[in-house]
Amino acid sequence: MVGSKKLMENADPSHRDKLLNLSPELTRFIEGMGMYFENQGIPRIGGRILGLLMVAHEPLSADEIARILKISRASISTNMRALTGSGMIERTSALHHRTTQYIFSEAALEQRMQVGIQSAMMFKKLAEQGLAALPAGDSARVRMERSIEWSDLLVESFQAAVAKWRERYPDFSRQQV
Repeated sequence: MVGSKKLMENADPSHRDKLLNLSPELTRFIEGMGMYFENQGIPRIGGRILGLLMVAHEPLSADEIARILKISRASISTNMRALTGSGMIERTSALHHRTTQYIFSEAALEQRMQVGIQSAMMFKKLAEQGLAALPAGDSARVRMERSIEWSDLLVESFQAAVAKWRERYPDFSRQQV
């Protein structure tokens, strides 16, 4: 496929049939996003959807996303629920259109940090349970104590990164972490 700066082609202004003309480089990016997010516990299709929405110049409907990525509408629906619930994408609609469309959320990058903070806090809670379950003097207590310290360090690091991000892009960050 030939790459183009104009990603969306408009055949009929009254009822557009959006087709995404993806270059091989953008296709690799979208597939790479799929693999990245699959390694993060999100289905590969969800990562591909995120990648597509990151490069799309305008909102896309679920049908358009399914057609562009050549995946089933059912897979799109399942992943859209998870992605909207996570705050990575947002639902939107255009005036005079009944179809729901999706965009990459402006708060998505902060949302990824929020996931990191929550994950570190959950790990800390588990380590605290492990520490409480171990008898005094047990050598495994050191691992639990270090796991708690590690979790605290991660939370502090994520919080500092969010603060720097908000300082750098105050108008870009909408969601409080």
